[in-house]
Amino acid sequence: MRFPIKEPIRVSVRIEGKNGFAREVSAVLDINSPYCWVLAQDAIVLGYSAAANKPQDHARYLPDEVPSMTSLRGVDRGIKVPLKKVSIGPLVATDVDAVVFETGLPPKIYFDMILGRTFLKNFKFTVDIKDEKKGYISLMPRRSRASPKETAANPTGP
Repeated sequence: MRFPIKEPIRVSVRIEGKNGFAREVSAVLDINSPYCWVLAQDAIVLGYSAAANKPQDHARYLPDEVPSMTSLRGVDRGIKVPLKKVSIGPLVATDVDAVVFETGLPPKIYFDMILGRTFLKNFKFTVDIKDEKKGYISLMPRRSRASPKETAANPTGP
């Protein structure tokens, strides 16, 4: 899939959580974010009851599930949840780590999710800049690598 380079790059995303709960949301691609981010209310609907907790309270019992990262607001912490499936059209990533946004975000926020590197690492990511006003970001499925057994059976390749 190709997306024109503009700020922000907004896409429609389908996310699937625990027990098959799914939600269609508006997202922004952010190559600088180490994690995907979801809003607390969406995480709760997707089956992650821990999203109702405050990160500092959750960190007391499960510190590995509360990563810290630098953002425009300073150092943010959120509760990490494993999204079962995240898809943009035909592009599907499974077992994507996401961090839950705390509530209390600015009321003028116009997206429901940030797609960070935990999603993007599942795809071949290329940037094609034609000139300073035109360019595209492309996401393509990664080619699966042949297992050693398949390579030995077919030494000339596929």
